[in-house]
Amino acid sequence: MKRISPSQSRNACRPLDSGCVRRISLSFKKRGGGILIALYCLGVLFAACQQSEPPKSLDEAREKPEPTHVVALDRERLLRLDLGIHQVAREKLRYVVKIPADVVASPKGEAFVGASIAGRIQKIFATENDAVREGMPLAVLESATIAALVAELWESATAFALADADYKRKRAVASENILSEKVLLESESARKLAEARLCAAEAKCVGIGFSKRDLERLKARPDSAVSAIVIRAPISGIVAKRFVSLGEYVEPNKPLFQIVNLDEVMLVGSAFEPEFGKVRAGQAVEIYVGAFHATRFLGTIHSVGAVVNETTHALPVRIMLKNPKHLLKPSMHAELLITIEREEPELLVPTSAIAIDGEEKFVFVQENDTLFEARAVKVAEETKEFAVIAEGLREGERVVTKNVFFLKSKLRARTVEE
Repeated sequence: MKRISPSQSRNACRPLDSGCVRRISLSFKKRGGGILIALYCLGVLFAACQQSEPPKSLDEAREKPEPTHVVALDRERLLRLDLGIHQVAREKLRYVVKIPADVVASPKGEAFVGASIAGRIQKIFATENDAVREGMPLAVLESATIAALVAELWESATAFALADADYKRKRAVASENILSEKVLLESESARKLAEARLCAAEAKCVGIGFSKRDLERLKARPDSAVSAIVIRAPISGIVAKRFVSLGEYVEPNKPLFQIVNLDEVMLVGSAFEPEFGKVRAGQAVEIYVGAFHATRFLGTIHSVGAVVNETTHALPVRIMLKNPKHLLKPSMHAELLITIEREEPELLVPTSAIAIDGEEKFVFVQENDTLFEARAVKVAEETKEFAVIAEGLREGERVVTKNVFFLKSKLRARTVEE
């Protein structure tokens, strides 16, 4: 009997149909082989064909890999890492907004004192840091213009007195039907014109610094020697600056004194874009000034600006603050602390738990002691301390708050390998 080569043996593994078996049996009979020999050969062929399939490839034999969004850490590494596990819970969002600010004088408590006409400073009664009251004299300004205005005032007052007397006389005569109505109307018009000129002259004198009492005195008794006016304090306060010296010639647009009243000051803060929707008028504010670290001042937001500053891109936040001891002074730096608390509890996680990949934000959720799932979340609002989660997490789940970057790098390395 012929031997079967290895290649023939492999080919023999193909399934045999009934016709093939019949031909093999007849072949053995023709060659004089017995039935036993034919059965033996058939048994060998069937055994070869029924051998088990070859083993699977090495890739298929490997264990099924973990999902790409899960990071597994061994216990030894977990002991070395501080992952800061935080349990997600619903709480009221409460945070503090910090706004830098500067102390400035109150708009009603600051005045720049000047002269409305050109002249020379004849006397000075107040200097810097002096306390002054409203109406107190600060300086004396001498000018040739003053004499001209006084003369105009007296002439206008005299013309009005004559026009008024003429009108009263003609009105008395007209009441007896002796005078025509036309003459009376002409007299009344002349009186009104004289009165208008007098009012204009008085306004000019008041504008340069004369008081109403001075005007009455000048109209009653003209004084050609009057050529100076007294510059008085328009408000009570402290002389912060003096811009003029004795004998100096000044123009109308030059300020002579700056007076500030520190009984009330204003703080002007700068709220930048992340705080635009969080700051509003009426909110309570804690104020800390660098010069008084241990002192806390309390105030209320008076107003929030409607226009963003073109240079700083910030909204001005103004606070009016009582300052009875005059501790706060203009140009001091301060910090405004505004506490904001939501009315309804929300799903909160620490901001440090949020990882960013492009435009996607995700957190690492602890599945068990060694497995951490990277799960995408939707953040509704984020502060420096907490993030409000709108979608992606459930209350009671545990998230990683520390060494998030390490888990993120492990996750990215696995993704690259796969």
